[in-house]
Amino acid sequence: MSAAARRLRMLVLWVGLGLLFGTLLAAVAPQLAGFRSFTVRSGSMTPAIETGDVVVTKPIAPLSARVGDVVTFVDPEGTGKLFSHRVQSVRAVGDDVAFVTRGDANTSTEHWRVPASGSVGKVAYRIPKIGYALSYIDSGPARLALVAIPALLLLWAAMVRIWRPERHVEVGPS
Repeated sequence: MSAAARRLRMLVLWVGLGLLFGTLLAAVAPQLAGFRSFTVRSGSMTPAIETGDVVVTKPIAPLSARVGDVVTFVDPEGTGKLFSHRVQSVRAVGDDVAFVTRGDANTSTEHWRVPASGSVGKVAYRIPKIGYALSYIDSGPARLALVAIPALLLLWAAMVRIWRPERHVEVGPS
């Protein structure tokens, strides 16, 4: 293999690894700053947010939410599911803040309340389609593969170094 082909192969490898780790960093690192990330599993916010996207939310005071913001909240019907929908209205009602939200692709609205001293998650940004990969990684076989494959590659590299003698090029007098 020529030197140019090796350099091109290494460039492609590093660019691919950079994209992979950069995307994972954008999805996971915000958690260190108090943000949360979620994989979108429905098309209720299409086309703004699509199925398989990862949304990263930052906590805000309920009264900081504005009409048009996309917020993440627990299903008011008690299913425990999280929704990310657009705020239609927000108003203080005693010690609570009342929200009306609706998914962009939905015709119905949700009415829910949160304590004024609480917080809601405002969608800061989304990462298109990476949620599919993150959901797969969260499965048992994928977790095993994420540990086993790098370990086997390291073992293989070590064996190659042990059993393949290094080639020394002797340089004679010039």
